[in-house]
Amino acid sequence: MAAPAHGVAFWGTGANMKSNLAGKTYEVQTEADGKWTFHASHNVKSQAIQQAQALLDSHKYSGVKVIAESERKGDEIIFNERAEVTDKGLTIVPIDTSPVCETLADCYQLEARRTIGRLLRQYLDDVGMTAMELAFDFGRLKMLERDDKLYIGALSRLASLQIDKEAGEKPLDRQNKLEGLYNALVANAQKMMRRDDLTEAIQMGGLQALIDKVNAEAPAADRHALILAGLAAHMGEQGDWSGKIESLITLLGAQASVVAQAYVDEALAEILDGTAAITELLGGVADAATAHRMLVQLCQGRLPEVKNPLSCINELNKTMAAYELENARDAILSRVARGIGGIKPMTREGKDGERTALVNLIRNLEGYAGLLGGPQMAEALTLRAKMALGGDDGDLSAEEAVARILGYLPSLPSRAGFVLDLSATDTGAKQQAAVVRNLAQSMRGLTSVDALTGGGQDVTMAKRVAAVLKEKIAAAGLPDELKRTAAATLDKAFANGAASEAPNGAAAQEQRWTDGAQKPAPAAAQPAPAAPPPKPAPANGGGKGPEQRRLVKGQILFEEGDAGTEAFLISSGAIEIYRRGAVEQSLAKLGAGELLGELSLIDDQPRAASARAAEDSVLIVLSKDSLKVRLQRLEQTDKVLHRLMGVLVNRLRGMARAAE
Repeated sequence: MAAPAHGVAFWGTGANMKSNLAGKTYEVQTEADGKWTFHASHNVKSQAIQQAQALLDSHKYSGVKVIAESERKGDEIIFNERAEVTDKGLTIVPIDTSPVCETLADCYQLEARRTIGRLLRQYLDDVGMTAMELAFDFGRLKMLERDDKLYIGALSRLASLQIDKEAGEKPLDRQNKLEGLYNALVANAQKMMRRDDLTEAIQMGGLQALIDKVNAEAPAADRHALILAGLAAHMGEQGDWSGKIESLITLLGAQASVVAQAYVDEALAEILDGTAAITELLGGVADAATAHRMLVQLCQGRLPEVKNPLSCINELNKTMAAYELENARDAILSRVARGIGGIKPMTREGKDGERTALVNLIRNLEGYAGLLGGPQMAEALTLRAKMALGGDDGDLSAEEAVARILGYLPSLPSRAGFVLDLSATDTGAKQQAAVVRNLAQSMRGLTSVDALTGGGQDVTMAKRVAAVLKEKIAAAGLPDELKRTAAATLDKAFANGAASEAPNGAAAQEQRWTDGAQKPAPAAAQPAPAAPPPKPAPANGGGKGPEQRRLVKGQILFEEGDAGTEAFLISSGAIEIYRRGAVEQSLAKLGAGELLGELSLIDDQPRAASARAAEDSVLIVLSKDSLKVRLQRLEQTDKVLHRLMGVLVNRLRGMARAAE
C-alpha cells in the first residue's frame, strides 16, 4: 500500500482496511501546499472516485488522486485531477510540543487543553469557545469529527508529538490510542448533556457550590471532569470573550476557596492564550508595543485604569492584583514573548521607536530576580534586541544584544536571573561562553544580603531572591560545576552577614569564580553594555563627588506609582515626564539644570508620573537619606520654612491630581 505523504497511516482507515474479492483497495489522497496527504481508503472503486470528485469540487485542495492498490499488480493511479484553491477553510496551527495523554483524565488537564487550544486556535476563535468548552460540547465534537482536514490533521499532529520513540511505539499505535480517547471524550460529553444539575449549582451558589456538590456526590476519580463540565456550561452561556472573563471574575467571591481560585485561574489561562480574546480585551491600541506593555502591566495587576473601556480589562486588572493567578499570568506573558520574538515591527516609528519600545518593555518586565516570563521571555527579548538595538550598519550579534539588555537592568539579581534563564534556551546554548562571562560578573557582586536586596538588610526578601535564583540555576543549561559554584555564591552571601562585611566576601567569591576549567573570561574581555547599571556611591563625600547616573535615549528612570527614593538634577540631556494609560500623555520635558523626583523624597508618596530619557542624559543623584539629613537640619534651624515646604508640596500634589 502506498504510504501517506507524511509517512503516517491514519487510524480507522488503512490499519483496519479490508480487501475486496479482487484484492484491490482504493486510496484517496489530497494535495495542499505542495504536499500529498492520505485522506481515506475504500474497497469499492466507484465510492473512491465519487469522494475524490467531491473533494475536488470543494476547492479546498490543489489536487486529488485515487490510487488502486493490488498485491498482484501493485499501485496504479486511476484518478488524478487538479483544481484552483478558493476555499482554504480553517486549518490547524503548527505546534511543537504536547503532553502525552494516556487516559481520558489526561485530556482534561490544563496543559492538554491549552495544547488543543493552540492547535485548533482558528477553529475555536471562529466559534468563540475554549478547549474546555469544546471538550463538553457533544454537538461541536461530532461536527469537528466530520471535518476531515481538522480532525485528521489535529490528531495526526498530536500523534507525531506524543509518540514514544524510545519504546519503539509506531505512529499508527499512537493514533489509534488518540482516536480511542477522542471517542471516550465524545461519549462523556454526551453523558454531561443530561447533567443540568451542575449548571444549576453554579448559577445558584457560584463555583464553590458546584465544587461542594460534586465532592459530596461523585467518586474522587470523576470530580475534576464534573467540575469542568459545570464550569464549561456556565462559560458557554456568556456572549463574548469579555463576558466569559467577567463571569469568571464574578465566581471569585469572598467564599471562593483555593480550589475554586485554581479552576478560575485555569479557565482564564485558556482564554488569555487566544488571539481573539486578547484583541477584544485590549480594544484599539496604537501598536504592538503598546499592547505588549499593557499586557505586562495587566499580568501584574498594575495597569493604569483604562478610560471608557470596551471590555472588562479594568476588572481583570484588579483581579490579577488581588489573587495569585499564576496560570493566567503565565498565559499573558507567553503571548507577549511570542509577539516580541517575531520579526514584525512593534511600532510605526522606525528604529528609534523600536528601541524606545524595547527599553520600556525591559523596564516593565524586570522582577527582583530576573525578567518576568522566564526563559521564553529572555530568548524573545534577545532576538528582538538584535534587531531593535542595532545600528545603521545592521543587526547586533546575540552576544552584543545580551550585553545591551544587561545594561538596562540595574540590579545584580535581575541581571543574574536573566542570563540564567537565557542559558536554558537554544539561543543561550549557542552563546554559552557569553552567558558564563555575564553570569560570573553578576555573581561576583552577590556577596551579601544587601547585594541580594539592592540595599538594606531585609533577610526575608534576600532569601526569596536567592530561592528564585537557585531555581533558575537548577534549570540552567550550564555545566554542573558552574551551577554548584553559583549556588554556593548565594549561600555565601548570607554567611557574610551585614553589608559591611561584603569586601571580604567578595574576595572569597572572586576566588571561587576563578577556580576550575569553566572560569569566566576577565571583565575586560566582556562587551561594554550600552547603558551600564548605576553603581552605588555616596551622594557626597569620600572625595568622589556626587553619584552620577547615565541614561540612554528611551531608558526609563522611574514609573508612576514607584516608591521615590532618589531625586535627580539633570547635568546634561533631557528627561520626558509622562503618564501612561490607554493613550500615553506627555506632561513635560526637562533639560540641563532642572530637578525632578523631589516631591516623593519630601512627602514619602509614590511617584506621580513616569520619567524617561528623551535623549542620552547624565543625572546627578540626590539620595533620600541625604535629603532627610538636610530637612532635619532645616527643621532645627527654621521650622517655619520647613512647614512652608510641606504645604507647597501638598499643593503641588493636589494640582497634579486635579490635572488628571
